[in-house]
Amino acid sequence: MLDAAKQLNYVPNLAARSLVKQKSGLIGILINRSNDEGIWKQLRYASFINRLERLLTDRGYHVVLSSLEALNPKLDVISERNLDGIFVVDVISENFHLISSHFSEGVPLIVIDSIIDDALFYKVNFDYKDAFAQARTPLPINPSYLIMDSFNNVELTQSIMDSSGIAPSMIHMVENEEQLKRFLEQHAEKEGIVLNEFIGMLTAKYVNPAKLTVICTTDCPDILPAAVTRIQFNHRKPVEAFQLMMTLLDNPMNGLEHKYIEVKASSIVECEASNNPNAE
Repeated sequence: MLDAAKQLNYVPNLAARSLVKQKSGLIGILINRSNDEGIWKQLRYASFINRLERLLTDRGYHVVLSSLEALNPKLDVISERNLDGIFVVDVISENFHLISSHFSEGVPLIVIDSIIDDALFYKVNFDYKDAFAQARTPLPINPSYLIMDSFNNVELTQSIMDSSGIAPSMIHMVENEEQLKRFLEQHAEKEGIVLNEFIGMLTAKYVNPAKLTVICTTDCPDILPAAVTRIQFNHRKPVEAFQLMMTLLDNPMNGLEHKYIEVKASSIVECEASNNPNAE
């Protein structure tokens, strides 16, 4: 029977299969967005979504991707889709329970890039404290600055700032390129740490790339100049999120004991021009 199905290129009907398994075969990825996002924010989750979607598709699921207005999420359409599981990305804490209340009890809901004070739900974030510790390894003793962008989840933004160990006066939150340029003009001779490769690419236009260490949060390290030192996670966040979802879908009681999962950096790539003071 299976051989015949393969020869006929048979594709199972999702609706029919859902009647048999009492499952829809649909997994939702809900991305919270803000108005007037910079390009670095627009592209922040492109690689994550692509990787997670491939993993889910290979396992036989269909992905429903939806962008939500961060300040006023409307879920009427998405909540009608009978999703088997949901990933909620970068959510404002005050809106989280509004979102989760739209889905049936027992449906796995995993929060990405958010700190939510609720022990019922799993949270998957980068281990920023570990990443900053690695980022400081190649740097000299002199003070450094941090360049990053804010998240809708203000608790995560604050946690990143605290984990950096850098004075608030030396942390620049990117709003536009001109503002970033003015900040860098004041600190061009210092060593800098940058979150997000797209912000790192902008920063490298105005300072010596050999003075930069970029913590790669978008899985796009290859867009950076060769002289930049890179802290990489190597697609580990979507893999961790996928594996956790599969475990919960198989049996919600088999989930990990700890609900807060921090993905550690898996590699550090030293800059090729770290010993060259004239590197550009």
